[in-house]
Amino acid sequence: MSDENDDDSILGLFSTRATQGQTSSGTSTSLPSAARAAARRSSSTNLMSTRSSTGVSLGDEGGTSGGVSTATGTKGELSTTANSVLREARRELGSDFDLQRANDDGTQQIDEADIVSAVDKVLRRRSETLDDIERANVIIHLQKDIMGWGVLQPLIDNKEVTDIHVYDWRTVVLQRGKVSESTGLHFPNHQAYVSFIDRLLLRLGKSLSTQQHTVDAALGNGIRICAVHESVCGARGPLLAIRVPRIRDVSLDGLISYQVAPPLIVNYLASLTRSGMATIMVAGETGTGKTTLIKCLATQFGPDESIIAVEDTPELNFQHPYFRSLVSRPANVEGVGEVTLQEHIKTTLRMTPTRVILGEMRTPYAAEAFLESAQTGHVGMSTIHARNARETLVRLESLLGRAQKSVSIDIIRQQIALAIECVVWLFREKGSGKPRVGEIIEVGHFVEGVIQVRPMFTLVKTGKNPAWRVDSWTSTFDEILASDGIYLGDSPQELTLSNT
Repeated sequence: MSDENDDDSILGLFSTRATQGQTSSGTSTSLPSAARAAARRSSSTNLMSTRSSTGVSLGDEGGTSGGVSTATGTKGELSTTANSVLREARRELGSDFDLQRANDDGTQQIDEADIVSAVDKVLRRRSETLDDIERANVIIHLQKDIMGWGVLQPLIDNKEVTDIHVYDWRTVVLQRGKVSESTGLHFPNHQAYVSFIDRLLLRLGKSLSTQQHTVDAALGNGIRICAVHESVCGARGPLLAIRVPRIRDVSLDGLISYQVAPPLIVNYLASLTRSGMATIMVAGETGTGKTTLIKCLATQFGPDESIIAVEDTPELNFQHPYFRSLVSRPANVEGVGEVTLQEHIKTTLRMTPTRVILGEMRTPYAAEAFLESAQTGHVGMSTIHARNARETLVRLESLLGRAQKSVSIDIIRQQIALAIECVVWLFREKGSGKPRVGEIIEVGHFVEGVIQVRPMFTLVKTGKNPAWRVDSWTSTFDEILASDGIYLGDSPQELTLSNT
């Protein structure tokens, strides 16, 4: 039996789409050499018989939610003996995990030989044996659990997967863009799944409980974690959502190579950012790459600028010598100790920043504080949820209107026109799952009850060869663009990824 067949038969780590011929896209699994050797010792016939006797997950097109019974328990569940060996081997390895040894992405550095040795030591101590396949499965679970993201590691490694949703210990769902797919992945049991979440959050200095039922956090490499305690999840749970940024090259070239926008549009945004004269709103739905775009544009900040980011969850972490971060804090169980985004934004104004970056504009008072800081000369950036570029201005009107209930709509619109210079709207294609710049508009003056806008670029064709229309050959920032060698008047009417 080939190595590839061993991997497929023993683990079955496939999405429903992968079983139709897409397993080569990156969801590959690497067995430990010791586990693979053990698996080879069993013949193909023996492997087939083991399927019904050990409950090892073999993967099928129906995912893991079917709950097919076997001789020893639910499909995908280790036997009672194997589970006991798994728990004891974790303790043998110090499975509370030496948190000082954890990498930025939450992984550990433990040799495979140590894992195999721990399993064999436990078996000798218990005077018990496991068949080769189940012993290999225990080693696999330990290796993935300790050395990486547990059974989720293949999805983390797959460059097409943007989100991972875990409903319960048996049900893992992946997303490529906005398309959900079942997988054959599972945890050994419910307790192993709960322990995995606890260890993951512990590395971030957080924990789930009935009092703190939701945790939202980010790892140093940009991977975002949202966990929900099982007490508020109905019949399933706990729930876990992992968002994996796939534009790992945080640079202008990364935006172009990932086909977010053609070079002219990327250079246009970079020039506005370098100028330090434009406050930019980045709009879009959840998971469209808003924060990633800000990170890429932040590479154009001047080396002598003072940058302050205000966030609910620290995600930006700009690699800049003069970068500071302020993070909001919820109230404790007694209802005290809350620190809001608007309080932090007001604090930044006493810290003489060159730029104020608001991670996400969610609340009316945070919007009011940010726009007020922009009006007073503190150029910045922020993200906001909206369905198109023009609707972003309507969302801002709504947020300010709730914060300033006695202020007329004309005054609110004047404030927006004074604060914002540019709106970039992002979306994610349903077919390819790629984030794209959908629209860019420049925000002008407030005239006769209306905020003047100038459309600059619009995506007019999606798919493998996307195209953007140049809506205007002039800009409020023509002089700034010209100083960077960007002349919109010389551009073609339609931009592709190859003609600019």
